[in-house]
Amino acid sequence: MFWALLEVIVSRGGQIIFTIFLAALLTPGAFGLVAIVAVIFELSNVMVNAGFAQGLIRAKSVTERQLSTAFWGNLALAFFLYLVIYLISPWVANFYSQPLIEPMIQVLGLGVVINALRIVQTAILSREMNFKAQMIASGLGTFLSGVGAVVLAREGAGVWSLVFQMLASQGIATLVQWISTRWVPAITFSKKDFVELFTFGKYLLIANVINVVFKNSYALVIAKFFTPEVTGLYYFANRITTMLSQQLAGVAQRASFPALSTLQDDDVSLRIKYQQLIQISLFVMAPVMIFLGVLAEPVFMIFFGDKWSGAVLYVQILALSGFLYPVHSLNINVLMVKGRSDLNLRLNLIKKALQISLLIPAIAFGPTAIVVSQLLGTVVSLLPNTYYTGKLIGYNAWMQFKDMFKPLMAGVISAVVISLCMALPIPDTILLLILSLLAGSGCYLGVSLLIGAEGAALLWGVVQSKLQGPGNRK
Repeated sequence: MFWALLEVIVSRGGQIIFTIFLAALLTPGAFGLVAIVAVIFELSNVMVNAGFAQGLIRAKSVTERQLSTAFWGNLALAFFLYLVIYLISPWVANFYSQPLIEPMIQVLGLGVVINALRIVQTAILSREMNFKAQMIASGLGTFLSGVGAVVLAREGAGVWSLVFQMLASQGIATLVQWISTRWVPAITFSKKDFVELFTFGKYLLIANVINVVFKNSYALVIAKFFTPEVTGLYYFANRITTMLSQQLAGVAQRASFPALSTLQDDDVSLRIKYQQLIQISLFVMAPVMIFLGVLAEPVFMIFFGDKWSGAVLYVQILALSGFLYPVHSLNINVLMVKGRSDLNLRLNLIKKALQISLLIPAIAFGPTAIVVSQLLGTVVSLLPNTYYTGKLIGYNAWMQFKDMFKPLMAGVISAVVISLCMALPIPDTILLLILSLLAGSGCYLGVSLLIGAEGAALLWGVVQSKLQGPGNRK
């Protein structure tokens, strides 16, 4: 958890910093174009994975033949998918009446091949619980690609600086992971191993494809019916909230999956550990997303200027849905640990049907209504998302709602404190922002301990254990 969290701080924190620089140098329209091609980039990466990485991580043991089979199978699929991406790029450009999209898709499509080259390396490092190496790879990719993107933007490269950032970060991370594992595929391929891996991964593949398409559908709908500038404002707001919510939740998801997989046959222990993960994740997520919503306006004015002010309301709405993301992602983790990728697919179909029923009528009311429908869809999806977890390990929706309440209450109280501090007559806006954050953070920790928030107690127990040292522990 520590190294996975440090990866988020280094890589995603770096992304936020470089995004600030790029937002100052580029226009919302440039981000709007990237919003359209991003779905191709993400979709191709999901399809190459095909659930093989999760299958390798979850397996109780793996052979060299299985690893090599997964590598060559993914690589072959990657080249096929890149050909498809290349061929459909003119159609996508025509659909959105944006000629520049065609070469952007063709260049970004290369990411599917780059990612295919590191799927086995990622599985090996995850099986070894070596998240330190993954942190180094991701951090270097973020830093070097970010520096290059800012240089390109300053030289007038425009939207291509964003394309470079996305592609270079993947390439650098892939290279570092190859160096870290020192694993080289053998010239061998087993149809039997391929079928076994794909049997587990096929449902996960379909579910993830649905997830990617639907996650990007809001930006794609806005891009079709509104201007690139409006699309860019939404995409930028979604990118900021996603970097925080999904990546912080991803820490718990990625770090816990190989560990919880060892408990896949012990439902009682699995439930206890899973509930602790939910409690800790919500305790961390609540202040991050609630503070982001409260401080969105002054933060945007300080770092981004007037041209991005239209994204403030979108950030505030999306921050509310970001608080719930750990519950969604970790519920899916339980299904993967139990090997029920078929239930994951069924669950995704149910959730997407609910969310689409909210999205379609919202289109007529404008982009803000579309973003509100995204929030409502996140809330409504909690019920089916928690159903199977209750059936499989006995951690039902009511228990999960109770675990959400305390961090949410502490976050709301601390948000009120921040709002009161921001109203103080201090002329230096940055100083006022820092003081408000410190006051809000102190309030959040104090209230959490006062009301006995389980996540706070668990983390405090870990800190005490570390401070005592191995010789003093009971």
